[in-house]
Amino acid sequence: MSRLKTLILLFAAACCTAAVPASAQPVKITFAHFLGPASFFQVDLVEPWARQLEARTNGKVQVEVLNNSSPLGDVRKQASQVQAGTVDIALGLRGAEGDRFMRSSVIELPFVVPDADRGSKALWDLYEKGVLAEEYKDFKLLALFVHNPGLVHTKHTRVRTLADLKGLRLRVPNRTVSVALESVGAVPMVLQPDEIITALKADKLDGIVTNWGTPIPGFNDQMKQHTAVPFYASAFFIVMNRQRYESLPADVKRAIDEMSGAALVGQFGGLWDKWDKPFYDGAHAPDHEIVRLNAEELRGWQAGLQPVTDRYLADLVSKGFADAPAVHADLVKRLQQGK
Repeated sequence: MSRLKTLILLFAAACCTAAVPASAQPVKITFAHFLGPASFFQVDLVEPWARQLEARTNGKVQVEVLNNSSPLGDVRKQASQVQAGTVDIALGLRGAEGDRFMRSSVIELPFVVPDADRGSKALWDLYEKGVLAEEYKDFKLLALFVHNPGLVHTKHTRVRTLADLKGLRLRVPNRTVSVALESVGAVPMVLQPDEIITALKADKLDGIVTNWGTPIPGFNDQMKQHTAVPFYASAFFIVMNRQRYESLPADVKRAIDEMSGAALVGQFGGLWDKWDKPFYDGAHAPDHEIVRLNAEELRGWQAGLQPVTDRYLADLVSKGFADAPAVHADLVKRLQQGK
């Protein structure tokens, strides 16, 4: 009898021991982005967000961050791998997704975004009003944002008018900028970030159209002329697999909701100002020049690029975004007020 009791007790203990780890297993979430492990996205945005989620859930959640050192860091696949369930969350670049988030591109046109703070909030507002809802319906959308306006940077050429761009080989960030440059006689070049400096050193590239906060190494060593014109702003997204989100415990979903949306979008103005500062400060070195345009010169750029904007909006209309011109006009009106 004693032996039977002992066996029963041992069996019960084994069952309890086996049950504890199962019930205590953390919820594992993967969060991918397309820059490197030391990039500002990872250091200042993704890692802090991940650690905050872990803290808010008292360790119930563990977040694994994946970057471009992983096959899951391909800039062209961030949204598709979330949709497929390969990763749970991803930060991606809208322009790398083709027409997937086509409506969001309306904010990328010239002379729309005055700064990252107001631009990001305006883009999120479009989503909350339902203007962009259709293109994100397959995802749990955590944030939309833009960077501070992209400028024209060249190795040696001083650019003051659109005519000065003619013949310049310029690396472009997206199709919108490419079309604009082609219209004024420049030669748009499509290169990955790690190919840019090599092309500049080999004299195969004259400059870059990009924002100050760039992940391009050696930027200030190569770019000596900077024209302060708000040529464009790239849109970014942070999306989560909708089924994965719905499967999470209620308290974890609540924590994600509290850390996302307007609360997260509101951080990007300060973040981009921080990320821009080292490059902007570097452009004040003696061998650099920042060309600042007066009001009349800026109007010349706006007038010269307006046909590009009109054609792009017409293209969006033809692809089903019937309200594109009205949405664009409203964005310009709202964002240019109080500059």
